[in-house]
Amino acid sequence: MAKRQTWLEQINRYVLPLVVVGIGLYGTWDLIVRPLAKIEQPLNVCTTNVIDVAVLKPATQPDQPPRRVQAPEGLPIVVPAGETRLLSIEVENPEQQPVVYQWQATHGQFAARITVENQSAYTAPRSLVNDTITVQATLQGCSPAKRTIDLAIVPSAKAPMTEQPLPETPALPSPTPSIPSSLPTIDPFAEPQR
Repeated sequence: MAKRQTWLEQINRYVLPLVVVGIGLYGTWDLIVRPLAKIEQPLNVCTTNVIDVAVLKPATQPDQPPRRVQAPEGLPIVVPAGETRLLSIEVENPEQQPVVYQWQATHGQFAARITVENQSAYTAPRSLVNDTITVQATLQGCSPAKRTIDLAIVPSAKAPMTEQPLPETPALPSPTPSIPSSLPTIDPFAEPQR
């Protein structure tokens, strides 16, 4: 005759295997499936490469190309105050993908701060300062690249300078005589009068 099972033994007979299977499935999900589901393609698979940034002086005659302005190594490029220069950037782009350029100056102004063309017109301020130009190039699908150049703004014969007033020097008081002229003077070496 078969031994009759208690209700606790019957529950353990079905529940214990279900718990073990549940723990196994959860462990598989937590350790294998979830980490695989979190794998994403990186957003930026490439970096924009800037080859060169140039400052160009507009041509004086229509049939001539702009002339590149250069400075000795380690020195800023000189731009006369109030004058306009073209800033040009060259980016490595063999597949001819769209590129967006952002132009920024500390003191001067750009005709267009965001362009799809590789150059923008820069107008120097009318004061003597060192200006820092930053251009950021972003190739479609790539992380952006920044390049910075320094410009020295110098006096220009064409444009009047914005001058800051010199501080006024306080007027010096007029010298006052230390001894009034109406008082008699005493000579300490004179012989005493009798």
